[in-house]
Amino acid sequence: MADWNDFAALLADNLARVEAETRGRVPVDIERAFALWAQWTVAVRSNGGTTYFAGNGASASMACHFSADLAKNARVRTQVFTDPSLLTAIGNDLCYADVFAEPLRWYGRESDLLITVSSSGNSPNVVRALEVAREKGLRSVALCAMGPDNASRDLADLCFFVPAATYGQAETAHSAILHHWMDIMESLPR
Repeated sequence: MADWNDFAALLADNLARVEAETRGRVPVDIERAFALWAQWTVAVRSNGGTTYFAGNGASASMACHFSADLAKNARVRTQVFTDPSLLTAIGNDLCYADVFAEPLRWYGRESDLLITVSSSGNSPNVVRALEVAREKGLRSVALCAMGPDNASRDLADLCFFVPAATYGQAETAHSAILHHWMDIMESLPR
């Protein structure tokens, strides 16, 4: 797809077809899903909890970006798992699939929230983080795309699935979803 108009039209179509669902793949209206996500985030702030972000590659960049935005613009305590020393130590000494799960296991509390961003929804380290969140009683929000049968959809308390077939479309849509959530958070009283 080399034509900008085709790319933009496909992106608009993918965004219009985002599927929101709660645990157990129960469909939920998209506006209700954003309201629920905002409600959970406000609860994290009110309870002195932390919102954790996890993702790989471009999704790690988004995790960093929105962790900073949430802290700065909505005054929510955040943590993103991108510290190179921590990533490489856990990856080397334990296993790479645990680079997000281990810190979450150490620090996560029931008053916290985990947000994962994964184009495939099947990245082993993202899946393990979602499993740890469930074990520890943290709420979780997953953004995923590509194949509709991915593990993130089965594990998250709230999921936004983008029916995109390419990384460019998935990542651009995920960024739009995160920006919309951030706009909601910025509009709420602190």
